[in-house]
Amino acid sequence: MRNFSKNNSYVLLLGAIVAQQAAADESSQAGPFQASAGVHRVWDSNFSRSPANDEEETTVSSAALGIDETIGRQHLIAKWRGNHYQYDNHPDFDGTTNNAELSWKGLIGSEINTDVEWLRDSYLVDRLEFFGKDIVNRDDFLARIGYGNDSRLAFHIGGRKSSQVHSNEGRKALDYDEDEVYADAGYQTDSKSSVFLRYRSGSRTYTDQPIDVIPETFDFDYHQIELEGTWALSPKTNISAVVASFKRDGLVNNASGSVATISMDWQATEKLKLDAGYIFKQPAIGETSDSPSQIQNTYIAATWQFSPKISLASVLRYSWLKYDKVSPELIRDERLYNFSPLTVSYDSGRHWLIRLDSGWRKNESPLAYRNYISRQINVGLVFNY
Repeated sequence: MRNFSKNNSYVLLLGAIVAQQAAADESSQAGPFQASAGVHRVWDSNFSRSPANDEEETTVSSAALGIDETIGRQHLIAKWRGNHYQYDNHPDFDGTTNNAELSWKGLIGSEINTDVEWLRDSYLVDRLEFFGKDIVNRDDFLARIGYGNDSRLAFHIGGRKSSQVHSNEGRKALDYDEDEVYADAGYQTDSKSSVFLRYRSGSRTYTDQPIDVIPETFDFDYHQIELEGTWALSPKTNISAVVASFKRDGLVNNASGSVATISMDWQATEKLKLDAGYIFKQPAIGETSDSPSQIQNTYIAATWQFSPKISLASVLRYSWLKYDKVSPELIRDERLYNFSPLTVSYDSGRHWLIRLDSGWRKNESPLAYRNYISRQINVGLVFNY
């Protein structure tokens, strides 16, 4: 259930900034080999995510390597990115994350396609969820074989083996392994529009439950049916959507539910690009320590290529979270606002890129200790090769 179960619902603005920077770095490169190194200085007005402001300044050092090469009918991708976080006032939170991708996609004949991937997703847990140092590492091993290439009918079968591990010993109860198999069938058009019906079946096992917890408390099997569509409305406009229904069978995670995502990107003019989207999901209990039962996210973003070297961007995100599977005194709804009013990037065209980000974040909750406002400023310098 990778598409809908990632537990980093409270995406830390700093993590979003670094991820956006990584995408910008890679897209600006030519040739199969890429490398970059950078340093960012981040100011955060409310590090602790509490009503009492707790200023912090962080130095984020990053490095990345990548290969993206097509050899005949085979396509090889190998990427790695490391980020080291060093905090001025909270050195106990210093940590390093490593994200990676290794994939081999190929064709056998003209219609049979294969796909083997390993993905590593690594991130620091936000202090609103847990005030302490915790780095989550998730590994996904995927394999797929299919019939149909580029257009008309297509069929796929595949499997996934995943594991999620927390670095903090106090959160080991949230570690789990997950196995999944799936099959789909769909239709693709020459214009790259498509529709697929997919069935998934799998199981999740929490690997480090405390001895005072009933064995297999959070474990569950699941079945999911989903419909996925992509519409190329024009060369400049694309819409993607997924709707799904699932059933979980377990002692605690024993429920039916649904998930949905929709996103749109529109190249309004030669220089202006707009993106918008909506996500609805119902995470399993045990994915995070605070365990929201429903999450709804919306976002809208605009990017303007002011000149060949200067780009401007702005992003607004809104999240609504429902907590009704917790202790009675903690049942509540919360609203999280994330606004990045201005991002400025300057690409020298000679390997150097300078980036300035600004951010504002607010969480509204009936629980007083979870109400906060924070502001962030990020200045970064990246060298691309």
